[in-house]
Amino acid sequence: MKTFHPIILIAAFLSLVGCATNLHSSSEAIKANYQFGELNGETVFDILSAEIAGNQDNYDYSLEKYLKQAKLTKDPGIAKRAVRIAQHLRNTKKLLEAATLWAEISPKAAEAQQLLASILISQGQFDQAQPHFNSALELGEKKVLLLLTTQLHKMRDKDISTYIDLLKDSKSNNQFNSEKLVTIGILQERLKEHKQALASFNSALKINADLPAALYQKAESLKSLERYQESLDTLQILLKGTREDRQYNALEIQLLFLLNKDQQALDKIDELVAKNPNDRPLRKYLALTALDFEHLDKSKQLFQDLLDSSSKSSSPHFYLGIINERENNMKAAIDHYLKVRDGNNMLQAHTRSVSLHKQASDKTTVQAITQQLIKNTQRKSDTTTYVLMLADWLNKFEFSSEAIELLNKHLKDQPENTDYLYARATYYEPTDFPAAEKDFRKVLSLTPDNPVVLNALGYTLTIHTNRYQEAHELIERALSFAPEDPATIDSMGWVLFKLKRYKEAVEYLTQAYQLYDDPEVASHLIAALAGNNQFKEANQILEKISQSHPNNKFVEQAKKSLESFQ
Repeated sequence: MKTFHPIILIAAFLSLVGCATNLHSSSEAIKANYQFGELNGETVFDILSAEIAGNQDNYDYSLEKYLKQAKLTKDPGIAKRAVRIAQHLRNTKKLLEAATLWAEISPKAAEAQQLLASILISQGQFDQAQPHFNSALELGEKKVLLLLTTQLHKMRDKDISTYIDLLKDSKSNNQFNSEKLVTIGILQERLKEHKQALASFNSALKINADLPAALYQKAESLKSLERYQESLDTLQILLKGTREDRQYNALEIQLLFLLNKDQQALDKIDELVAKNPNDRPLRKYLALTALDFEHLDKSKQLFQDLLDSSSKSSSPHFYLGIINERENNMKAAIDHYLKVRDGNNMLQAHTRSVSLHKQASDKTTVQAITQQLIKNTQRKSDTTTYVLMLADWLNKFEFSSEAIELLNKHLKDQPENTDYLYARATYYEPTDFPAAEKDFRKVLSLTPDNPVVLNALGYTLTIHTNRYQEAHELIERALSFAPEDPATIDSMGWVLFKLKRYKEAVEYLTQAYQLYDDPEVASHLIAALAGNNQFKEANQILEKISQSHPNNKFVEQAKKSLESFQ
């Protein structure tokens, strides 16, 4: 096959087609990565056709050609070009493929390793990201440190511990040691290892005494350790050495409140608002801070200012509802909650507006509110929420038959709505277990791996029947899907108790009680302990719940269980 000098051919061709933009022009990238040599005609044709396609905004075709040739040629320039096109298209799947190719072809390319680590971390693939994270760090690419801290909310404690160990062992350049120590400290803070985090921040400050991130995080750690004055002293170093910074000011206000310097904190709030009159997010944050520290008047003023300055957002009504609720002004609270029209708190606000009706005589009002909410919404999911909200209120105030009628009405239109079926099953369960079981079974036919329903049916079988082996199988399946759920663990312990497998029952119920200190769980554990002849332990728990939950029906059940075994 005839060979070509790719630089000359491709650069000449690109100059003819006029690829001038950063995205369209790849001649410089190709020059940087190719040496004079042989390149087959198919590769040249694919690259040329890819560039022509890109010049015509057909980037999908261009990307496919570059990915194909990156795999065939193992050329870093072609792989990097594929990455750039995938980034332009925001095609996450193809970007991961291209970045993986680039990192494999050029393991010493810091940007390639950093990019691949970043993609994997952002996708929550922390195990897969580790080697690339470490390589990027060792190659001097410290962007991965910042990315890691922004993804902490996705990480399990196990992942965080692994990255702490990895950072401690990594051989990054000395110039990055202070930033690395700060990152370690932030990860330790996430694990609530406040003393270790403080030590990490102090070590970072020994290397760079003026590092703002280390000073700020040290102040946060001292705050977590309730060393508020030391935290404020550390923060003052930052406040003196930097221009206005809202993050630092916000922490200062919190610390002043925590040090009972309330007037200073309130003055700081007024000062910040005056300096930033158009900063709505700041005003909201300060309003929430005042609310957290029970300065309701200041919080109310700030939220009202937000409402008065803009009609676009109704979210301040949610917090004004909370404030009025705390002031025991329930009518005003309900009015504010019902004025929330959008945002993440809308459904919560509407639910609270209903929950504040605490008398059975409020039924007509609650029904009218819910019907209006259903009428105003266009989303089926919100309609379901409102229907369930009303049904729950009716059932709570012993209008169970009306709650069931309400669900029957909506099930005619949505016979496979599992939320309605499950709710109806729970309302049937106390008085009509066959009807409840029928609904539970239907939900399981639609969602066979639903751990909540598997557990609910299994547990109710132990209450209403002696079909304990069947109940055990259902709960065992539920536990396989939700192994850490305390309710399911409790159910497993209880069904084992019913099967007279007392030792195993004690193991499960002890675990459930440690996870969820509840009188019902405690009563189950007491019965299992008694069945296993552990009367001393059973009496200790009974004494504890008798004091903490007097007159509770489960305390009485526990007493009867203990007496039956003695």
